[in-house]
Amino acid sequence: MPSGQRGGKHRAPQAHSTAGRILRTTGAVTAIVGSGLAVTAAPAGAATADDFAKLRQCESGGNYAINTGNGFSGVYQFDDQTWHGLGYSGRPYQASPAAQDEAAAKLYNARGWQPWPSCSRKMGLANNGPASVGSGDVIEQALTPAEPPMTLDRARQEMGDNAYKGTVLNAGYSDDVRPDAFVWQAAMRNKGFVLTVDGKFGPQSQGIAALYGYLTRVSDGQPGAVGQNLWNVTVRS
Repeated sequence: MPSGQRGGKHRAPQAHSTAGRILRTTGAVTAIVGSGLAVTAAPAGAATADDFAKLRQCESGGNYAINTGNGFSGVYQFDDQTWHGLGYSGRPYQASPAAQDEAAAKLYNARGWQPWPSCSRKMGLANNGPASVGSGDVIEQALTPAEPPMTLDRARQEMGDNAYKGTVLNAGYSDDVRPDAFVWQAAMRNKGFVLTVDGKFGPQSQGIAALYGYLTRVSDGQPGAVGQNLWNVTVRS
């Protein structure tokens, strides 16, 4: 990284990096024909629609309109600076699904899966060929996620009677969108605590769980972890 240039989760690339990466990683062969059109060989190992569907589900539960106020928004969790650097106006979560998919393909073509380190590792995203950008590409063919976006209503439906399902929530689930975390966060907000209800049990949720456990003298063996004991006094009480 050049001296003085700040990094970022989804930092926009320099203009020349996209073409350079494609040439380095795919060896794509382009022939210029008499009509002036370029014919490019299909690269092996190109990113697929399924790859991006997995990424969306991990980053945001597939919710294109998500904006939790943490500086990242939209289905791919872009920050505003990167979004504008890619040539888009407004905020990521306000853009159409097609525009968000196009932006993700552009960023991927420049930097691979590096802008999404946790989710790409967790979802096993290893393809390194370029993703098509524009109308009819593999990204726009998968605008509808394999599963519907996680919402509080859906989370409550999945939890049914709000019974504890056996997973001890802790900050290790900060990148996952979970129905039990959604329901627990909503219950704590109803009790007057200020926290983001997004289904991601991150440090904020763990801190509030630790405080509530201290106030109620209820513990699940580790400060800030939500197991059956703390679940019962928060969600089921």
